[in-house]
Amino acid sequence: MIIKRLTMHNFGVYAGTNEFNFEGQKPIVLIGGLNGRGKTTFLEAVLLSLYGSNSFAYQESTYKSYGQYLRSFVNRNDCSKQCYIELEFQMNTNDSEVYLIHREWDALGQRTKESIAVKKDGKYSEFLTNNWPMFIENLLPSALSNFFFFDGEKIAELVVDDTDEQMKNSIRAMLGLNTLDVLNNDLKRIINKLTKKASNNADIKHVDSLRDQKEAAEKKLATIDEELLSMTSELNDVVAELEKARVDYTAMGGGAIEQRQEMLKKKATIMTLIEKGNEQMINLAASELPLTLVYGLIRKINEQSFDESDKKISLEAAKTAQRIYQEYDQKKHSNSIDGFLKYMEKVLQDNDTEMIYNLSDSTMYQVEDLVSLRFTDAKDKLANLLDEQDKIQKEADQIESYLSVDINEKSIQEAYKKIKKLEQKKIDCEVKISSLEERRKSANGEAIRTGAEFKKAVEKMLGTLEAADDAEREIKYAHLAQNLLAQYATRLQLKKVNQLATTITECYRLLANKKTLIDHIEMDSTDLSLMYLDKNVTSVPKEKLSAGEKQLMVISILWALAKCSKKKLPVIIDTPLSRLDSAHRKSLITTYFPNASEQTIILSTDTEIDDRYYKLMKKDVGDEFYLNYNENTKSTSIEKGYFKVAKLA
Repeated sequence: MIIKRLTMHNFGVYAGTNEFNFEGQKPIVLIGGLNGRGKTTFLEAVLLSLYGSNSFAYQESTYKSYGQYLRSFVNRNDCSKQCYIELEFQMNTNDSEVYLIHREWDALGQRTKESIAVKKDGKYSEFLTNNWPMFIENLLPSALSNFFFFDGEKIAELVVDDTDEQMKNSIRAMLGLNTLDVLNNDLKRIINKLTKKASNNADIKHVDSLRDQKEAAEKKLATIDEELLSMTSELNDVVAELEKARVDYTAMGGGAIEQRQEMLKKKATIMTLIEKGNEQMINLAASELPLTLVYGLIRKINEQSFDESDKKISLEAAKTAQRIYQEYDQKKHSNSIDGFLKYMEKVLQDNDTEMIYNLSDSTMYQVEDLVSLRFTDAKDKLANLLDEQDKIQKEADQIESYLSVDINEKSIQEAYKKIKKLEQKKIDCEVKISSLEERRKSANGEAIRTGAEFKKAVEKMLGTLEAADDAEREIKYAHLAQNLLAQYATRLQLKKVNQLATTITECYRLLANKKTLIDHIEMDSTDLSLMYLDKNVTSVPKEKLSAGEKQLMVISILWALAKCSKKKLPVIIDTPLSRLDSAHRKSLITTYFPNASEQTIILSTDTEIDDRYYKLMKKDVGDEFYLNYNENTKSTSIEKGYFKVAKLA
């Protein structure tokens, strides 16, 4: 994937319309700016354009909803409060297909809603617009994006993190184990829910004690308030889970399933048009069209027939003139022009036009019509039909390519059922909240109301007791499924960790200066922990590595993960050289940056990539930009060149 253009309108610190055009033919793109000038905003704009609410930048943020996350980027200096981002890219340097993803929203109302439009090769695509999450997840899964788009400061955090949990999670994502984690967490929630339901049996004694008590109205009011608070919290959780379920449903291709029948109808219509066009071409072939193959011969016949016609007319004219003159001569007894007429007849007889075809007048004019008009019309009709058939066939091929998208309908059905269950659960929560609010109004009523509420609690408890046996059986099968998932995850890890460890070793050897310190790296197939070994196969403690070497190790792991994922994405690095000494910085600049990807975008300050390092990497730099911040407008604009590149160079 090669990014061709990124446009940001009133996005973050970028006021107005700002555009990055990447036109260089070399792998490195250098974007310079001081802290707070929009480097991280650039990274988030790329992630948001591609993945929307699936972006890990949003997932790791503190915003409670996707709408709040979008509103946070709207630049307030523009009174329109309109915002959009636009990313144009092609899948690789040899691929002519160009995609453009456009997202826009505003901060005019209380709710923020995003609209999206996708173009392919400059033409709007309704299919891609409606199914973009599914399309991008098939090509470039969001779970792998943090191998390619990362922040140098986060790498530094991973260096000092003794547990390495973030790195292990990344490795699990590359191995495909995160899907198993989701399944395992779902099973845990089911077990916890069923266990909680079964444990209510222990509350029977408490219910028996309540049978002899009558709570005061104030205590009942406090109890209902507590229930309202709990139910409201549960409703918020259901709403969040429902939003995620809908995003997952769309990403898996739910929208494509709904459109499939319409696509099939459209395909049938197009095939009918193709058949109709074929019939028209057959009709043309059955008429005068084949004669165009001998157009030259027919044209010569046409010319010859006119010459023959002229000769016949001339001869007939001469005979007529002679006959009239004979009649005249008999009357006038004069032959003064007789010699002339005989001479004229001799001249006409000497006409060397050979009578070959001797066509009739009607046949001759039919040939003339063929040559001058009908042949041209037939060829024009055929050319138009072929052009129209080509357009229709391209549209049919495009529909066929959309219909051939691999969609797991079983998973989509399960996701759809999950959405319906969550929607019903949401309705149930809203109904319960409404009921609780009504009950709260009458909480200060007569004491007899307390008895009625107690009766409802007893009935609810009896229903729980009846369901206890079913819950225990479901818990048993859920535990069995967890064990099977654990066994599968272990086998999957055993299969893939050796290849990953070998790739990490190769990447680290390319970057590290102390090449004899670590000979190779091994990975535990169970807990995914890394072991650093020297030539004597002796473990090298992580503490023995310097801070810079640790950071190179993390970058080596990310590099290896990107290689093993087999995905061709650009690499975007924000503040790449933090905590690295000069030797390690040089290794990163000369070895990693030019080879990390077909396109490596570096977001740097002037203290990270300074004059010295700029000169080292200049031969591999294709595009350079500078983020110029205006203190008066509190906004950033884009300029060509890297930190006054003329002075650096």
